[in-house]
Amino acid sequence: MSRKRRQTYSGCSIEPHRGELRLRFRVVLSDGTSRRVARRTGLPDTEANRSSLRSLAKLIGAAVDNGRSFDEIDAIIAAPRGRRPPEMSAPAAMETPTTGPTVREYYEAWIREQAAVVRPHQLRDYREQMRSHILEALGKIPLSELRPAHVRGLQAELLSQTIQVHRGGELLTKKRSVKSVKNIISGSLRAMLGQAKADELITRDVFAGLKWPAWDPPEPDPLTPDERARVLEWFRGRRYGLHPGKGSMSNRWIQHAPYFGFVHLLFWSGMRPSEVAGLQWGDIDIANRRLHVRRSFHLHSYGAPKTRQARRTVELFPETVRILRDLQPLHVEPTAPVFVQLAGGPIEPRIISRYWYDALRALGIRLRGLYSTKDTFVTTALGLGCKIPWLEAQTGVNYQTLRKHYGKWVSRDDESELDRFEREDPSLFGRSKLAPKKAAVGGQSDVSDWNHEGGKVVAPGLEPGTSCM
Repeated sequence: MSRKRRQTYSGCSIEPHRGELRLRFRVVLSDGTSRRVARRTGLPDTEANRSSLRSLAKLIGAAVDNGRSFDEIDAIIAAPRGRRPPEMSAPAAMETPTTGPTVREYYEAWIREQAAVVRPHQLRDYREQMRSHILEALGKIPLSELRPAHVRGLQAELLSQTIQVHRGGELLTKKRSVKSVKNIISGSLRAMLGQAKADELITRDVFAGLKWPAWDPPEPDPLTPDERARVLEWFRGRRYGLHPGKGSMSNRWIQHAPYFGFVHLLFWSGMRPSEVAGLQWGDIDIANRRLHVRRSFHLHSYGAPKTRQARRTVELFPETVRILRDLQPLHVEPTAPVFVQLAGGPIEPRIISRYWYDALRALGIRLRGLYSTKDTFVTTALGLGCKIPWLEAQTGVNYQTLRKHYGKWVSRDDESELDRFEREDPSLFGRSKLAPKKAAVGGQSDVSDWNHEGGKVVAPGLEPGTSCM
């Protein structure tokens, strides 16, 4: 008697047979027995055809692993090409055939593919949004039967919901925002159905006729120069509890310079928190006062920057260079993180957010998110009259977005277009010359009152730098 272990078959394979490709898999019949079957595809054995069949083979493999019936699997094979399923055995033919995989079934195969091609943060959003909202409402519907009415119904339901959110340790109840619903439907759902359309499982545009209510993005919420200085001083002097390890009953309270450096760089570089967290010492060029954004760090893993434009070179203030030099270890490893946690390893942005809210509460400053550091940098730069092309390169944000979100901070020429009209014809409105301009409200000087030294714009009280570089 042979001691060779019987081979177990799972999934679906693509194999050649008489010059053509066929799909081979094991199915469970309606009487409870299982057998290996093969289905012809009618496609010649070429690499291009093998590649085109891989997505279908993954769907069939997922259906096999989930115990789907012979009838259901044959419907999956037939659906992409519009063919009727082949003849079934008598027991299987008595079952009611389906019209292809459901939204939930296709999602299980699709999400496995995304793990290798999208950023960890995006993969997490796909999973959470699909499982929490989309699969609950549309999961049982076959893809081939999905209609625009289903998507509009989901949109209406989500827009009517209220949600609870945590902000700075407080639990708030608010209506779900239009942007949040757009992320769910036009982000996650559209991404999955786009792949299903490429796999020829959907033949119609299920987003046809979808309209969105008007949505005004939240206004930038920068800190004042005084608030910025107070927050940085709080992080400079803050002590954090570090457990010494076994045998000790209490924490050891120490200062941790990387947390201060992290927040300082956020305020004075225009970088995103995940970009600062992703910095390694090989990205820092102290001699030339610059760093290179090559990756992000979020959800405890490295990934690509948020956008293609986010991969950039960032110029540094002398004070920032001094702080980085103080943090630099004696023996630099190029792949070592610049900003580390108390226990080692890259700083997770969520950890800084927790201490950020602690700082705002302790200082009596109105609560706002960590991204307000970027708002502070951009509005300060715009107020100084820094050139937009430089600001685009520094922050990784294109001009259209800067203009849309920070338009009211963009400085304009001293002479408006109406001023030019009167300069061309001083007799307008019976006046011979323009009236003198009034002083700025609140005693603040106009951009034209700021000093220009060596081609650099200098504003009174701007720290730590003196220029727009």
